[in-house]
Amino acid sequence: MNEQSSSQAMNVQCVNCGTVIEAIPEGAGGVTCPVCQFYNDLSVPPAPLTITAEDLETNLGILMAQARTGGLDQDEIVRILRDELEFAAELAHTGRNFCVQLIDLGPSDIQNLPTLTHDRSTAHDRSTVLRGRSVGS
Repeated sequence: MNEQSSSQAMNVQCVNCGTVIEAIPEGAGGVTCPVCQFYNDLSVPPAPLTITAEDLETNLGILMAQARTGGLDQDEIVRILRDELEFAAELAHTGRNFCVQLIDLGPSDIQNLPTLTHDRSTAHDRSTVLRGRSVGS
């Protein structure tokens, strides 16, 4: 997290968004990121973080399943994901503003497919399959 730039000041990388905050006086207890407003406590050494895209996807899937089974309103889940996606996009493209928009394209064709089998052990319940993902399993 800390990089020494001189004997009097250091640079700090925000643990929340990755922004480099320059010229932090040596001995400062912490600093607030000017981009995301996260308070970075400089007295605590950062934990090494090695996360892959697969880890992120897995953890996000687990969190989403917990939110659904915990009764979190679906519209609230969508709002939170939209806000987080906008924030991530803006961090990746500094100086740009993003708006995430969901467009309802109408009923999907899967609702109109005939049931090929009634054996529940080999067929997925069509009502729980969305875009190739099982919901609630």
